[in-house]
Amino acid sequence: MNKYLLIFLTIFSFPIQAMNKSQCDVSEDELGKRYPTTMQHNMDRNYDQLRTSLPGLGTMGNAQIKGMMKMMGPNYYWPVSAEGSTKNGVLIMAHGYGPGGDLDLFNSVQDLSKKYQTTLSIGMSMMTSSHVVCSVNEMILNNVEKIFVVPVSSSPHNTLVRQWNYIFKLEDNYAYSDVERINNEKIIMLDPISDHLYAKKIILDYTNEISSDPTNEALIIIAHGPIDEGDNEIELKLMNNIGQYIKKYTSIHSIKAFTLQDDAPKEIRNRNIEDIKTFMKMSEDDGKRVLMVSNLMSGQGIQRKLKKDFEGFDYVFNSKGLLTHPYYIEWIKESVNKQIE
Repeated sequence: MNKYLLIFLTIFSFPIQAMNKSQCDVSEDELGKRYPTTMQHNMDRNYDQLRTSLPGLGTMGNAQIKGMMKMMGPNYYWPVSAEGSTKNGVLIMAHGYGPGGDLDLFNSVQDLSKKYQTTLSIGMSMMTSSHVVCSVNEMILNNVEKIFVVPVSSSPHNTLVRQWNYIFKLEDNYAYSDVERINNEKIIMLDPISDHLYAKKIILDYTNEISSDPTNEALIIIAHGPIDEGDNEIELKLMNNIGQYIKKYTSIHSIKAFTLQDDAPKEIRNRNIEDIKTFMKMSEDDGKRVLMVSNLMSGQGIQRKLKKDFEGFDYVFNSKGLLTHPYYIEWIKESVNKQIE
């Protein structure tokens, strides 16, 4: 089925319960994406907090930060289904992957939405949580008994997940800035997929898709990576666990995990890129064909940067993200079922 037709059928196949305007005022586009129109008042304070939370922004003015966030895309929510075969809801939190990547996520959760009332909450939540608040309000108005929040992230050890945890009052300190928080007994926050068996199986599948002569191949598992060095060490351990699983089920000669730390200061990212290039050159000199896979959530994120980063190297990159693989949806279903049981 054409994916745009799928969107049309999905959006218009269920009745939308009108929101209480005193709770949320939203605008809606032709695809059903909902953009809260309410704004926080003391935005200068949020900008100051961002500069403190993210040292890389320390020298940027308010207008520069605003421009940077505009490039990241808007914060919005996107109902997938307003009712399922159960009274439980699933709220999928993602930082956003551009129109194409967000659409991939929307289409990938269609099967999930048959059983659970399902909504996507998209955005970094750096200076606002209105899209999260409004999505929760709408699901509650649709009479859900529990809302299971799925953080779309390769690890819980990063600023984005910490900001989401702050919004749901699971952490005391914000990771970006002080936004509106949610206190509701209906909400259950799930852990990110990390090095769960399904993550291992997905990356093994993506490896096998590009592998042709395993004993003469070297595999790079690459990740976006967190800013903090302590978080980065944990992320690398999780990725190495995935690498060990792939090593067990293939005969690939060598496997190495790397993070970009893409949002860290430029010198840190550049150091990581040089480390990856060193491994690629050593592998090439050893006569090995270089493969690359990732635990990135979307196939439409930083992949374009990587093409420029490794220009001139001969390698094969399977750029697919985890969230569109059927195992990712199975992981969500199993995670929710465990909580219900």
